[in-house]
Amino acid sequence: MFREEKIKTQNGVDIFYYKNPNIHGFYISLFLRAGSMYEEISGITHFLEHAAIRNVGALMGGNLYSTLDRCGMDFNASTFSEMVQFYITGATTNFDRGADIISKLLSPIILTSADIRTERDRIKAEIREGDDRTSLSSFSYNIVYEGTSLARTITGTLGGVDKINRTRLEQYRRSVMTAENMFFYVTGNFTDENLRTLRENIEAYSLDHGEMQTNIAPVCTSFGKRDGKVHLKNADFTMLRFSFDMDMSRITVAESDLLYDMLLGGYNSRLFIEMSEKRGLFYDISGSSDRYGNIGTLVFSFEVRSGSVSDAVQTVVNILRDFKKNTPLPEEMMWADYVDNAGLLYDDPRELNFVFAYDNHIMNSGYKSIEERSAKYRAVTPERIREISDMIFRVENLTLTLKGNKKKIDVAFIENIIKNL
Repeated sequence: MFREEKIKTQNGVDIFYYKNPNIHGFYISLFLRAGSMYEEISGITHFLEHAAIRNVGALMGGNLYSTLDRCGMDFNASTFSEMVQFYITGATTNFDRGADIISKLLSPIILTSADIRTERDRIKAEIREGDDRTSLSSFSYNIVYEGTSLARTITGTLGGVDKINRTRLEQYRRSVMTAENMFFYVTGNFTDENLRTLRENIEAYSLDHGEMQTNIAPVCTSFGKRDGKVHLKNADFTMLRFSFDMDMSRITVAESDLLYDMLLGGYNSRLFIEMSEKRGLFYDISGSSDRYGNIGTLVFSFEVRSGSVSDAVQTVVNILRDFKKNTPLPEEMMWADYVDNAGLLYDDPRELNFVFAYDNHIMNSGYKSIEERSAKYRAVTPERIREISDMIFRVENLTLTLKGNKKKIDVAFIENIIKNL
């Protein structure tokens, strides 16, 4: 049975790895414990993500993209509130080449002022083309996380991005790319010699040392003390977003995953079946479970006709009250993805890489194997789902935000409905 293993480079960087010699590809990630949650300059982490990849291209003499295409590899990154993931993936035969490329992210920034200006323009275009400034999610985050760094967008603002220059980027890079604040995660098919190559590539760089960010989110003053007020933003369409505060010191990742799936993530999830399949109130529902070491937010949103808002809110309240009051039947528990399908992670190095890096080294779940992770999910009982439902689905945890016609939506009536939660 394969398990998560770890080696440490001579310059102090952890390399976690989970082998599967039965597939044909590899997946290497570099995780930084950095993001908008920790920033003093809004958007600088996302800017660093862009600049770091452009910097690799400069170090390779402009041959990065042609090399990736020639070798059939994918090299990219994503910035989150609490972390950044850089990754490279491809066929096992190209592992060493991939290891060389991703290790170059540790290099000091050599980009010219013109390069930085070009990347700044690309990021500003990304901000303009996105809908963060006017979206319901942005409107909601400003209320749910009011007064904290989590209310910021990950990309930053146009004005903020203008203030970021090469000197600030390099200073920030050195502060977050410390040996203690990052780690590599490797999955797929690779040899011990491949790992040695990756380790030696990392050891070629001189790294600063510093404290590791601990994934403890700032807590707004209204967390767990919401007033039942409905927040409405005028629009020519109608969309609702429910955000529930979660105390992650009392809820595990496995418990919150299963609750989310039973509520809206699975084919037979209650919100989808009751509101879409049976009632036709909406076609689809989306959501997320945003979690940090201390707090989290369970979110779901959907679009409805303006005349159906009250009906939709009442139906949601009824479903959540049932979750709080009644213990689900064993056949309603959505263990299958985590238990019956646990072995499928072996066949998906991308998913295995993110799941184990995030669960173990961002959320500190402590799984050593796919089998251990599976057992944690299977141990969540129907009664525990009812208990955490009662813990979460309370008026004092709810922020209800809407976009719609202010003249047609009776906010006071909706507020009276949610008081019965």
